[in-house]
Order: sequence, then C-alpha cells, then structure tokens
Amino acid sequence: MKNSKTTLFVLLCSLSMLVSSCKKEDLIPEEPTPAPVNTPTGSTTPVPTGADGVMWAIRSTSSVQGFTIDIGTAVGIFMNGTTDLVNVGTVSVNSNNLTASSNNAYTFTPSQTMPTGLDFSSSTNWSVAGGNGHAAFTYDASSLVFPSGSAITSSATVTKANGYTLTCSSVSGADSTLFLIGNVSKTVSGSSNSCTFSSSELSGLSAGSSVVMIVPYKLMQATINGKNYYFGKERVNQLAVTIE
Repeated sequence: MKNSKTTLFVLLCSLSMLVSSCKKEDLIPEEPTPAPVNTPTGSTTPVPTGADGVMWAIRSTSSVQGFTIDIGTAVGIFMNGTTDLVNVGTVSVNSNNLTASSNNAYTFTPSQTMPTGLDFSSSTNWSVAGGNGHAAFTYDASSLVFPSGSAITSSATVTKANGYTLTCSSVSGADSTLFLIGNVSKTVSGSSNSCTFSSSELSGLSAGSSVVMIVPYKLMQATINGKNYYFGKERVNQLAVTIE
C-alpha cells in the first residue's frame, strides 16, 4: 500500500498547489463512528480498518492575498481483499467522473471549466460502475454533514527550532481533526482547534515554502453488496507558510 499512499499524498498536495496558484435515501450509519487508522504520512484521507473502499468528499478553503477560495474535490480508493488498490470502472460523485491514477486511486481535480470544483451544497451522490470484485452500486451520502472549521490563525512562518502551534478559532461537527505541517501530521479529537508540534517533530522538514492544514472530518460506514464501504466528508483549511 506504500505506493498507493504516496500517490494519494501527491494528489492532495497538487490540489493545495492549485488553490495557492489562484490569484483571483435517509442514511443512518450501520455501526458507531469508526476510529480511522493507517493514515498515510502527510495525507488527509484516513483508511479505516477492514475497509473495502473509502470515498471522500472534500471542501478545501484557502486564503490567497486576502481572498478566500472554496474548492470541492473528491477521492476514492477501493481494495479487493488486500491493501492494494483496484480499478472499479467509472467512479463519479454528483454525476462528475473522478480520474483513476496509475495505481487506481480515484480523484477529482478542479479544471479551467470547473475552477471551484465540485458543488456539495445540496447532494453527495456516489456511483461506482464496478469491477475487480466490486459490484456496481449507487449511494446517497448527502445525510452526512460536512464538519466546520474556521480559518487558520497561526503564523505564516514555521521556525523548526522553536516548534509550532497550529490553530484556528473553532472546529465543530467532526469525529476527528488532522493537523498537518508539510508532511508531518497529528490526529486529535474532533473538537480540538489547536495542536502543538515540537522542534524534534519538525526537524525533518525542508526549509522553504510549504502548506499547513487543519482538517476536521467525519466518516460513516455502509455495507453494500457484501462489501464494507466508508463515506467521509472533510473540511480542509490551509495556509501557505515559510519553513525556516
């Protein structure tokens, strides 16, 4: 799964760079909220234990030169009895197709024709064509509400030798919250709006431009065609920083 995790991280970083470059059925979870594990280093998409597939709807917010930009993206991964990812044919959310990468991770990336990406304001309808052990299905995850998180209030300069506290004013409606500085991350309780990284934890970061993120998220589980699928929604707040 190492390569697939790395690809997911790269894809999510690409979404962050895209934002930074812009100048201008009632569903009830079938089991209690799971505790995510196997979160790839630097990734914002946890993979619960025993998952056959995970589909994430993502709302990413950035502040660029005084402007707030809100972009909708999505990520989907599917396994077939192992930790390796498999191709399951066409995957779409709200009738917009995701793109399968070389390692079978699915992503939706904003384009010139859809610069703000996906609109999740009224629905989150997933469709999977099926393949490699996964039968076709559709699923309405609209009842899962996006958590909220305010803009990052921390300094735009990360001094590794001093450690760094990543914070925002508020987080609500989340199961858990990820805090990331570059590819260094911590997962804390959903209500936490602050997380401190020590100098030793930051020592491996390279100096220069980077991004910090606060990512509150929610997950729910559904058994479909005998498979164990998870649907997630997360709010990614990010800030461009300089690491010294």
